[in-house]
Amino acid sequence: MSRLNTVLMVTASSVIAGLSAFAIIMFGGLKGLDAGMAAGLILLGTAQLFGRISRTVERRSFAKSLGDLNSFATGIHRDLERAEAEIERLTERFETETTERNAEIVAEMRLIETLVKRLAEERIAEKKKAETTVTALPSGVVPLNRADAADGLPANVAAMSDTELLDTIREALEDNRVDLYLQPIVTLPQRKVRYYEALTRLRGDRGEVIMPRDYMRVAEPAGIMPTIDNLLLFRCVQVVRKLNERDADTGVFCNISANSLLDSDFFPQFIEYMEHNKHLAEQLVFEFSQATINGCGPIEQASLMALSRLGFRFSMDQVTDINLDYRRLYELNIRYVKIAADVLVSQADDGRADIRPEDIKELMARYGINLIVDMIEKERSVVDVLDFNVDYGQGYLFGTPRPVRDDVLGKAA
Repeated sequence: MSRLNTVLMVTASSVIAGLSAFAIIMFGGLKGLDAGMAAGLILLGTAQLFGRISRTVERRSFAKSLGDLNSFATGIHRDLERAEAEIERLTERFETETTERNAEIVAEMRLIETLVKRLAEERIAEKKKAETTVTALPSGVVPLNRADAADGLPANVAAMSDTELLDTIREALEDNRVDLYLQPIVTLPQRKVRYYEALTRLRGDRGEVIMPRDYMRVAEPAGIMPTIDNLLLFRCVQVVRKLNERDADTGVFCNISANSLLDSDFFPQFIEYMEHNKHLAEQLVFEFSQATINGCGPIEQASLMALSRLGFRFSMDQVTDINLDYRRLYELNIRYVKIAADVLVSQADDGRADIRPEDIKELMARYGINLIVDMIEKERSVVDVLDFNVDYGQGYLFGTPRPVRDDVLGKAA
């Protein structure tokens, strides 16, 4: 490009000089040597002029190129600064997540350690009690042993004595024979799964399933419910984390007993553990029975408030009376109320409700409470409850409780 400019400049200078010499000869009256000298001077002046113009253009071109280079270097520098800032941010995030995860693991280990210690202490106390009982028996009387049952098989759960059932429950907890089942809670009338209720089933040493209605009757007086609640909680957190990977809008209802709210050993560690998992507050709902909520004293209310401060919400189930104190429920941070289909329909029909049946859902909504109708077993029940403008339903019609796979819980099969 520079050579082309030089050629053009020389050509232009020659043309101008030639034209100037011709003009001098024709109109200036110069002849011979004088005309040649004048033409040479004109040619030299023209060349110098074009030289200056060319150098000016080159300087401007060089300055522009230098400016572009500076801009390019500045852009690279800014990109490097942004990359360094992003690396620093990711490093800090990694360190924070690692710290939080380590703290979460420590909290889990403390809870597990408490569970194991408690089970061991209960086992020792039970053994001493059994030895004392055997020593005190009259001569010739032999205590019944489960192994002495016919054909060497354990007695059916319904046929077990309270002592046998309690022993079976403790063995199931010690051997980690605690299974988590999930039952869907669906939107109505679309029937799209919105939540799951987590349910615990215990297994005996021969595979017999022990339902909540069976084990709670003896586990609560024996003080074992916090242990069962704890194991259920671990599994619920694992399920919610797994659901987070697929659908952050799906939540899990986790049942907690009144004894757990009162347990001075369990609850502080429970709060510590949930503090490390408070990011799951939008998806994990703790559920209590109406009897537990109605019987809440200062200790239970303080426990509920401790969970509320972490952002967790509550549900009330096993409702036997639909005339509820909604303001109190709101103050206790209860945001869901479950009422069985037959209870809702029957109490609304016989006039026991304080308000018109079709206004129940609207009244709950004023206090930020969602109505869930459970125990829906037949299509006819769906038709009945839709008259109440219900948003959510639960029951065998929409899905039976199903066990969660071992790989979801991350435990050995």
